[in-house]
Amino acid sequence: MATNSSVNGLAALPQQEVYVTSSAIAHLRSRVDNELAGAVTFVRDLVETTRVDGIGFGPLGGLIMGGAYEDLREWADTTLGEARGAVDGWSSGLELARRNWRTAEDASKVRYR
Repeated sequence: MATNSSVNGLAALPQQEVYVTSSAIAHLRSRVDNELAGAVTFVRDLVETTRVDGIGFGPLGGLIMGGAYEDLREWADTTLGEARGAVDGWSSGLELARRNWRTAEDASKVRYR
């Protein structure tokens, strides 16, 4: 239970209790998979479009900044690849949390005999 949080993008009222549910975890995972993962992949794919071939910086510009520019492009590609790996890890972790939370929800139901 948390207070002063947001659920599904909606801010909770001050001192309002917010409960986590397996369906809320599933919704968050869906957003991570459908929105965040796609955005990271989109930006990483843009790195390839920033390639400057030949003498795009000019002969002198290529000598001065060509190597640094390529190093920066490589760094961006590597970093965004690692970010995508982190997002995939979050998705897996959220699925595990959802299953565990669902098991706890099922175990805490009142059963009448």
